[in-house]
Amino acid sequence: MKTVLIVLILALTAGCLLAVNPEWEALQADLGRQAAAFRNSPEQLEARARDTRHYQVGDTTVFWRWNLSVMPPLWIQTAATCRAVGDHCYIFVADSEWNVHMDQADVDAVLFRLETSTVNNPNQGAIAMDIELFGPIPDALDNDPRLIVFYSALGSFQGTSFDGYFSPYNQVTEAQAQQMNPPGHSNQCEMIYMTCYPLDPVAPIRLSVLAHELQHLIHWGQDANEETWLNEGCAELAMVAYGVPDPISGFNSVPDNNLTAWNQTTADYVKVMLFFTYLQEHYDATGMIRDIVSDPVNGMASLTAQLAIHYPDTSFSDLFSDWGVANILDADPPLNPLWGYSLLDLPNFTMTNLPIEPSMSNLGIQGYATDYLRYTCQSSAYRHIGISIGAPIRIKEVRLASNGDCLGVTDLGVSNSFLVTPPPTSEAFHVVYVLSNFNPAPVVYSLMTAVPEDDPLAPEPALHLAANQPNPFRTETRVSYSNREAQAIRLEVFNLRGQKVATLVDEIKAAGDHQVFWNAADSNGSRLPAGVYLYRLTASGRQIVRRMMVY
Repeated sequence: MKTVLIVLILALTAGCLLAVNPEWEALQADLGRQAAAFRNSPEQLEARARDTRHYQVGDTTVFWRWNLSVMPPLWIQTAATCRAVGDHCYIFVADSEWNVHMDQADVDAVLFRLETSTVNNPNQGAIAMDIELFGPIPDALDNDPRLIVFYSALGSFQGTSFDGYFSPYNQVTEAQAQQMNPPGHSNQCEMIYMTCYPLDPVAPIRLSVLAHELQHLIHWGQDANEETWLNEGCAELAMVAYGVPDPISGFNSVPDNNLTAWNQTTADYVKVMLFFTYLQEHYDATGMIRDIVSDPVNGMASLTAQLAIHYPDTSFSDLFSDWGVANILDADPPLNPLWGYSLLDLPNFTMTNLPIEPSMSNLGIQGYATDYLRYTCQSSAYRHIGISIGAPIRIKEVRLASNGDCLGVTDLGVSNSFLVTPPPTSEAFHVVYVLSNFNPAPVVYSLMTAVPEDDPLAPEPALHLAANQPNPFRTETRVSYSNREAQAIRLEVFNLRGQKVATLVDEIKAAGDHQVFWNAADSNGSRLPAGVYLYRLTASGRQIVRRMMVY
């Protein structure tokens, strides 16, 4: 199954998710805004004042729809008959398709899933599920709370078949639809279009698409100019909640993919499906997703604002980083429930395998994206790996056993500089560093293995870092170092979690011997707790690290 936008929000099937021309997507978004601009116009108020439209089984009418066998699609009128009436919907089938490609058993199956039971919940239909998750179905014109689901042969174009779509044209009067650009036609009712040929109308994935397309209708009613990634994320969540989600592929192979960027690829649909499923499972007890949908603010601004309202103790960087961990662990209790999913089983995610002593530069992470660095633990733990980033990000360290079981997760915090020490093989088989860029802009980072000053294999140094004196110390210690030539010197202190706590030197130093004093205070001047700290000297592409103890 694939769900893409072609002028209107269309669900398409051709074996995988496909991309379409971004111009179509831009036009679709513009149509939604155009239709919303007519809300509460005199024409719409007049339409709402008329008697409620009410259908019974056997009633016939003619609906406008698109002929999707040609592109751009053509408007056609199709005679249809009401074949079922539920508490929340009418089901119409094109007369030309009745008992040809859709029969009463098919209609009954659709009505059952819409009104009574989803795959995940035998006590709730898809319509009530979507209303609960996302908000009410709009009732713009026909003064009838029921949704119309119209089945016809939507056809195919160049091998691509269409599951269904939602049309903003139906949310305005016929005269207003003619004023839109491009001009269209309106059935003046809340409607989603679904196919009964050439695709099976009651295939499990097609029934799930009903929830997807209904979400688009609800979202239009709440926030017609929502950003695409968020709108599609909610629509993909509707399919997960129904119980038949899209298959997970693409994104897990290239996880460095901006959550908010939208190029209509398989990976785009999967990334937003995972994110909004994670959000719903862990952060929707207070109805946050429903409030995001109704928030007139759009995109990431809406998400972060609603997170601050519903979960004031959780920052977006916390949430985004835990999501990154959940994508590689998909862990079950007794591990932290924030590191897994209950509704999805995730495949393996692609990671960068690090050499024993990594030295890598000009690595990048897209905005709102994650990199995974996997290190195979060695027998000793004397190696210290410096991670320098162009902007602050959050890093979590995930320790894994040889069978992949999680042995623990450590939050290294937010910084632009880390000094991590992979554990020895006695403590873990692999360690994965989850680099979460919670910023909108991409960042560049580098890795460098810091050489212990007492390493017997180290060459004669052009850079020297002496043991601090005194050590251990309580109030103050002296750190001495030397360099053979004038160069930029950076001397930093880290705790054993790899978090930078202080910068002692960051400037160009003349060749010679130097020293600096440190009073065991962090960058804000606050006294640090007793314990072991690492201090690292960086210059000319080389790093040296030593240990000191505060008591």
